[in-house]
Amino acid sequence: RDVTGRTQFQSSEMGICAVDATGLVKAGPIPGEATVMARYMNVIAVCHVAIPLPGIVSGDVYAGLPRQNFIDELAWDKLRTLGITPSESADDAKFLRRVYLDIIGRLPTPEEVREFLANGEGDGGPAAAETALSHPTSLAEAAPKRQRIVEELLQRPEYADHWAAKWADLLRPNPYRVGIKAVMTYDAWIRDSFRRNKPYDQFVRELITARGSTWDNGASVLFRDRREPQEITTLVSQLFLGIRLECAKCHHHPFEKYGQDDFYSFAAYFSRLGFKGTGLSPPISGSEEIVLTKKSGTVEHPLTKVAMQPRPLFGSVPKPEKVGTAEDDPREELAAWITAEENPFFAKVIVNRVWADLMGRGLVEPIDDLRATNPPTNGPLLDALAAEFRAGKCDLKHIIRTICTSHVYGL
Repeated sequence: RDVTGRTQFQSSEMGICAVDATGLVKAGPIPGEATVMARYMNVIAVCHVAIPLPGIVSGDVYAGLPRQNFIDELAWDKLRTLGITPSESADDAKFLRRVYLDIIGRLPTPEEVREFLANGEGDGGPAAAETALSHPTSLAEAAPKRQRIVEELLQRPEYADHWAAKWADLLRPNPYRVGIKAVMTYDAWIRDSFRRNKPYDQFVRELITARGSTWDNGASVLFRDRREPQEITTLVSQLFLGIRLECAKCHHHPFEKYGQDDFYSFAAYFSRLGFKGTGLSPPISGSEEIVLTKKSGTVEHPLTKVAMQPRPLFGSVPKPEKVGTAEDDPREELAAWITAEENPFFAKVIVNRVWADLMGRGLVEPIDDLRATNPPTNGPLLDALAAEFRAGKCDLKHIIRTICTSHVYGL
């Protein structure tokens, strides 16, 4: 039957594309993109609307743009659709400042700037930079020079410290809650992971399945800080999948298909998490604690009081890799499902996070809110980056290198 009158309609950008209570969509005067959502109970449908800039841009403009890798091709395709022409290319000095800040977190020294500018490859000096601005295709000649500096920066020790600091901020260890020594152990584990260029899927599996002493295994501090299954669920789903389950803790998610059954089934993966030690005693919490897997434990549905069985949000659980001695730890299954190649969210959320770090804004914003009602600005590009990340064996340096050596990055 017709449920239009009971359906909720919503536009992501009312100024671009408005929608009324009957579902009638009306385009506004502003060019851009919007997503219109229709929701009836737990069924959601979306419609993507694009309003290009007025006027016609010759196809020759896009055909003549440089293409260093697949990022450029997909970016030009999107700009062509919206009738947008790209900015000019940045000169060498601006590029060097940008890439230093992005990869190692500091400005280049005057000596490093002079050396880079003096390196002649068709774009080293001011006159050549001026030529590149007026003829962007000449920047293709600069690719080897810029590629070399990107590679050099990725091998510097500052790279590991800079990107480890980003992850320390995301994982948010609180020394006043979990203890200073535990936080230092946590920080050392994160930094060591980046210094060894640990594959990202391994990094995530070690975090989710961490056990042992918070003074010996830094990854285990994740569970010293967030001790309850419900707390851990919202962190893990948002950080490693880009799925925000916080709303589903109390009611059905207003913009997603997930409800309380999904939330507490996911939380059940942490039902057997146990601790040995004196626990927390803020604001000092100086003691050691052992994170372990208990023989039993349950998570109950808050309304039905039924003990929930561990269940992924979608799909099936692959056979996990056994880690340590607790082979029947439900977290092993969860880690295997999250990092599985069949799980599209895992790769998409991390490449979107890296893109935002390097480009200033994610292909999806907020960067950890991936859902049908919040689509990427360039879906094919996000898919291609995720596929490249998987093909590169979840190497974060590889995806940073790919983005930073694209022509788009150097605009």
